[in-house]
Amino acid sequence: MIFMANEEVVRKLVHTTKELRVLKTINKAVHSTDNLDVLVTKVLRIINKELRVSLVFIALENKGQIEIKGSLKDNLHPEFEELLKVISEDTIKNASPIFLKQTRPNTKLRNFRIRSLISAPLMSYSGPIGTMIIMAQYRNFHVITLKILNAIAVQTASAIQHARLKQTVDEKEKKIVKLYSKLYGKEAKRAIVDELTSLYNKRYFITMLEKEIEKRKRVNLIILDLDFFKSYNDTYGHVEGDKLLANLGKTLQKKAKKAKACRYGGEEFAILVSSSFEDAVKLAESIRKEIESFYPDKAKRTITASFGVGQRKRREKREQFVKRVDAALYKAKEMGRNTVWTA
Repeated sequence: MIFMANEEVVRKLVHTTKELRVLKTINKAVHSTDNLDVLVTKVLRIINKELRVSLVFIALENKGQIEIKGSLKDNLHPEFEELLKVISEDTIKNASPIFLKQTRPNTKLRNFRIRSLISAPLMSYSGPIGTMIIMAQYRNFHVITLKILNAIAVQTASAIQHARLKQTVDEKEKKIVKLYSKLYGKEAKRAIVDELTSLYNKRYFITMLEKEIEKRKRVNLIILDLDFFKSYNDTYGHVEGDKLLANLGKTLQKKAKKAKACRYGGEEFAILVSSSFEDAVKLAESIRKEIESFYPDKAKRTITASFGVGQRKRREKREQFVKRVDAALYKAKEMGRNTVWTA
């Protein structure tokens, strides 16, 4: 016995097969990415291809605003975009689909040549988060298309919710990392910078000097010491002494912008000059004159400093190099102070 299937049964069978194929494709797409924009683009392309509609949009609610996503979103007429938002808001409000098998004449939709429309809500566990809208200009949608779109919307909503959650987590992680980096940066800076003068500390300066020795055959070093600083400290107090050291730190930062300056210890400072030995001597003399112009309000006396300048010899060890320049500094002290002596 042969049974002849009627047209409606065949139609349902074809659409069921199509629905399963589309849902399988959608499932594969939504599980292939956590990026919201990529996810939406993939879903829109599948709907466009499988349901043969050129006008397909996803509208997402974000902080009370409706954001339209779709391949044509950048070229939408303002009134048409507003119409999409109204349809989306209505769908979200009622949490149920809108199905216009055939739009009425002389309506806004018909004015934009829209003949048929389906808007399916994107439902998450907390309620609707947006809508999925398809429009046809030259045919009427069948109720089975509504069923397929609703099924697609269920899968897509879950994936969008997951992508949004991941995006929120990623943003929070970035903020935490940024804050940690900021705090770590401050701590790292404290580890290498002298708090009073804002110059590098001795430990970090020695590290920099060793690196310079590894990179260059010739390294220039300036070591300077404030003259009679102990007497100044004893006479005017440690607060005034600290002010003087802080002022000297600012001067070295200003004068030695292309060099690397540090507080070597107490009232002793050191500067690495990567250019020529002549440049190092000129820099030392320039700083000496600048210090000579200091005239603290409370002390009302001239401040001076003595300098030793040297260039590292071939194969000279760091300790020997520093000791030789330091000896030049004390030679400057012996020669009357407030002078530059070369090693």
